[in-house]
Amino acid sequence: MSNNNFWRTAYQLFKPEEPLATPEGLKSFYVQRDNSPVDKLISLLEMEDDPAKFLLAGHRGGGKTTELRRLEQKLADKYAVVWIDTQTSLDRYNIGHAEVVVLIGLQIARQVIQSNWLFKKDKLLQALLESLKSVVYLEKGSQTESLGMPEFIEKAGIILKRGLTTEVTKTLNVRPLLSEIITIVNNIIEAAEKEQKQKLLIIVDGLDRHDQITALEMFSSSLLIELNCHIIYSIPISLRYSPSFRQPMETFQKCLDLNNPPVFDCDDNLRPTHNPNHKGREILINVINKRIISLGDSHKGLFNPDALELICKKSGGVMRDLVRLARTTCEIGLRNKLTLITLKTAEEAVREVRKEYNLNDYHYPELDLIHRTGKLTTKAHSLPSKGEFIICDELLQNKLVLGYYNSMQESWFDINPILIEDLERWQTANNHI
Repeated sequence: MSNNNFWRTAYQLFKPEEPLATPEGLKSFYVQRDNSPVDKLISLLEMEDDPAKFLLAGHRGGGKTTELRRLEQKLADKYAVVWIDTQTSLDRYNIGHAEVVVLIGLQIARQVIQSNWLFKKDKLLQALLESLKSVVYLEKGSQTESLGMPEFIEKAGIILKRGLTTEVTKTLNVRPLLSEIITIVNNIIEAAEKEQKQKLLIIVDGLDRHDQITALEMFSSSLLIELNCHIIYSIPISLRYSPSFRQPMETFQKCLDLNNPPVFDCDDNLRPTHNPNHKGREILINVINKRIISLGDSHKGLFNPDALELICKKSGGVMRDLVRLARTTCEIGLRNKLTLITLKTAEEAVREVRKEYNLNDYHYPELDLIHRTGKLTTKAHSLPSKGEFIICDELLQNKLVLGYYNSMQESWFDINPILIEDLERWQTANNHI
């Protein structure tokens, strides 16, 4: 095997933006972590007779989509599962609860059309079609009122991708129209569950990628809990710990957390230490090794143990960042015509990935305090571009600070390990010990 093919084969195994979504991928590469939210959700759903609404919080790239795909597969025999991916269906920069409600309506309609359900779906679907049109066709220049349901779903999907909230809310109070959509969708859910003798479970993925203000406004709307079926929403970790979200969060049955495997231990007072967490690092090492083993003897021993230890440590336990570091080492391996990944190669990969993080002057005092105490603060900062905000909300959302749990399921926080040298330089310059 040529050097190019050798490294390309390994490189293609590490795709940070691709979760484990297929049964084959999960079977081959998934590594079980402690206190998986999937197991908790299965237990909770088994005990719920009435429609329940759950939140799943975790860092971007922490593995929420993979865990939700596991949930989907485990419950496929017991529930009619509807998967909704807001990341690909909605505009990241123009989204609100209106788009989410309309998208759920469209996806339910698509599920009915693609299924073999026998109830009178023509009447129900026509009512949903007219209701959805009342919102979607407020877009300027829309000339598709005569389209049937399949064509309408495709056209509406394009409109949603652009975002409709701004246009709609300028012209009317959209809430009554959204409530009408929810009422009709609830009629469809009731008919489907009665016919299939199977409850419906909606999984809404991708909402964790939005900024704090957008997410808070979205999840403060009662409309997101008015559907009469089980629903699970992924949310940003910054929203999970924001004081502003305490009251809205109480309208959901439970907020579950996807824990990062810790790479360091905390002490009895939940303060970060420099002591390695061997169990957490073992999980991360297994994530890498499972992929390398799939390549057979040709790639056996690809990572030197010290190189593997470094990228696991610097990932902070965030799965996507671990995979990105591994992918970068393969890129460097090809570029430098290497035969394996040494500690020097891993250090170069860490330096490259570190460039993706941006620190501002106002971040450092909070990072220093969190690193010493393990606790978030509520200190605010103001910028002309975004007004006043809680600094720790920004630190969490941008993965400058990472959250963990100890063995007693108590939360603690620390600076992202890939940034520790930056903090140490700031401490030295500011005479901090």
